[in-house]
Amino acid sequence: MQKLILALIILTGSIASYAQDSTEGKTTGIFPELRAAESNEQKWSAGVASGISSPKGDATSSTEFGVIIGFQPIVPVSAGIEANTTRLNTDNDVRQTNVLIRSAYNFGGDIPVLRSSFGGMGLGPVFVSNRVRWAGAPLIGFDIPLSNKTRDYLSLGLEAKYLFMTNTDVPNLFASALALKYWF
Repeated sequence: MQKLILALIILTGSIASYAQDSTEGKTTGIFPELRAAESNEQKWSAGVASGISSPKGDATSSTEFGVIIGFQPIVPVSAGIEANTTRLNTDNDVRQTNVLIRSAYNFGGDIPVLRSSFGGMGLGPVFVSNRVRWAGAPLIGFDIPLSNKTRDYLSLGLEAKYLFMTNTDVPNLFASALALKYWF
């Protein structure tokens, strides 16, 4: 985890070296200007995700499955909803389902993986057995298009989040998942 944080700090520190002079009328850094999306840029996405969920505490890692639906109303900001479910491998084998409203900032520029990356936040309820808890989650990831982006296309990406729970009876968890999305 420390190596990942160090790599992100180094990449963030090198952002200025990829930006163009603002006197040229445009910038191509990884932070695009905030503007209303044109009709051809207002993309909906729907996808599936599968990965590993690692709860804090005595539970062991388990598989996680989910769906993601998103929309980009403002360039480079997207909004959406995700629903994930996992079985917490504890003595009780409890099933946990998260439904998060999420928003993300989509990076740009010319650096191959960073131009398809995003960072954001998710908030919503967590259903565990017959209880409802609330959670917040910072999230990062990327979606690399598998074909030309001018029409409908598929993307393959990776997402990671750390779910902070409001109560201590449900453990916080780190989840990483491979995501396949269809953009239309």
